[in-house]
Amino acid sequence: MILHVACLPFPSYQGTQAALAAMLEASANSGHPTHLLTYAQAAYEIDAPYPIHRIPNSPEVRSLRSGPSWGKVALDARCIVETRRLARRFQPTVIVAHHIEAALAALAARVAPVYYVAHTSLSRELPAYFPSLPVRLVSGVARQIEESVCTRAAGVAAVAPSLSRLLGRGARYLPVPWAPSTALRPTRGEARVALGLPADADVCLYAGNLDRYQGWEHLLEALMILRRTNPVACLLVATESDPAPARQHAERLGVSDSIHYRRIDGERARQLVHAASDLAWVPRKTEGGLPIKMLDAFSRELPVVAVDRATAALPVQDACISVPNDDAHALAAGARRLIEDDRLAATLRKEARRYLVTHHSAEAYAAAMRQLLGACEVSPQATRPELSIYAPTRL
Repeated sequence: MILHVACLPFPSYQGTQAALAAMLEASANSGHPTHLLTYAQAAYEIDAPYPIHRIPNSPEVRSLRSGPSWGKVALDARCIVETRRLARRFQPTVIVAHHIEAALAALAARVAPVYYVAHTSLSRELPAYFPSLPVRLVSGVARQIEESVCTRAAGVAAVAPSLSRLLGRGARYLPVPWAPSTALRPTRGEARVALGLPADADVCLYAGNLDRYQGWEHLLEALMILRRTNPVACLLVATESDPAPARQHAERLGVSDSIHYRRIDGERARQLVHAASDLAWVPRKTEGGLPIKMLDAFSRELPVVAVDRATAALPVQDACISVPNDDAHALAAGARRLIEDDRLAATLRKEARRYLVTHHSAEAYAAAMRQLLGACEVSPQATRPELSIYAPTRL
């Protein structure tokens, strides 16, 4: 049995949780006994093909947002105890730890070989959560923690080639399985009516959180530039984050009236915002992570304009328009190209679909996982999902 450990709310609408769900489903569907240990919090119900065990929510942490807190530190400490309890009960062959917190807890439990799967660079991202502290100080501490985990783990993998290079120490690239969507999509007109968007607008979508590491500020600047030549251009911000920072920045730039904010609290909402849009903007302020929003736009056949950093060194040069980092003028120019050139947009949709099929299949993920685990890999065996005694009854 493989025990996956993730010290975060699950499931939720954030990219990391979506990637984790895709990985776990691919593992379970391949016939490998797969279990998950995670936080008690969840944004919605999930009918998972694998057992979910939950860390007792004490002290209580209600937030589903990413980022550090003292409450999460306490829950991560409890994860050590829960990992040991599950190990006695199920005797996992290996532990796959997602994110640094889970890796620290799993290594401290000392019950099975730990394979660390990095979803982001702690040394690059953590300073964004401590803006009042010196970047070099926070980044230096984070780098020491990362190096310690990578040294002690039985193997290291990363969800993006750029992240595997940052980690070094033989870190492998582990592709996130992500298939083209087969769901029936609403028409653009239907989606805009449902969302209350102008029928004649050129809509640029940003679907993600508003944390500092995202670099969403450049999109508002790009919108300001784009509207100089295209007065019907607008930005659709689909997020579960508090939109107040974006509203304030938009007010300073004078583009408040051309930005629409909508919640993205379910699959229906996600379908609507993508169907209503002409293109997706994918920014990224820090290096290392994989923007799942980019893969999701590929899946839903929405053309993408992404900064170089957001492409994460993936071979997506034919699947999207890639522009220089932190360059609002380049983001605006990329959007203008797609709005004015239907043939280019159609080509990108086709190539994005081909990219997903070629590079993000469940088979590609399974092969990379086999290489990561090597001799420790368990034999495929069908198992029935079994809920932990700590799993909420609604899941």
